[in-house]
Amino acid sequence: MNQRRRIFFAIFGGYHLIILFFVIYIDSNKEDFGILSQLYGKISLLKYGAVLGVVLFLADFIWTWIETRNAEKAQEAMRLENNTLKAKVYDFQQAAKPVEKEKPSADTKSS
Repeated sequence: MNQRRRIFFAIFGGYHLIILFFVIYIDSNKEDFGILSQLYGKISLLKYGAVLGVVLFLADFIWTWIETRNAEKAQEAMRLENNTLKAKVYDFQQAAKPVEKEKPSADTKSS
């Protein structure tokens, strides 16, 4: 995993930790109507937080898809290179063998 990927997952994990602490805080103060009414006034911030979570999830999904596609292309290129090298080795082996002249078979008759 490269450094950029680690940074991304640190941000993604931090986002989830903030959401977890927020939910625990709201759950512990669910009897206090004043805090809940203040929270209702800032509901737009919760919408932006939810959109941020979806954007982070989509970024991870797209990033994984691109990495998988690039890995498949690299593997296909290595497979083709391997087959090419095998063909060259086979050609060198065939060139090293003495060439046998075709002998006429005993069944053939000369006219």
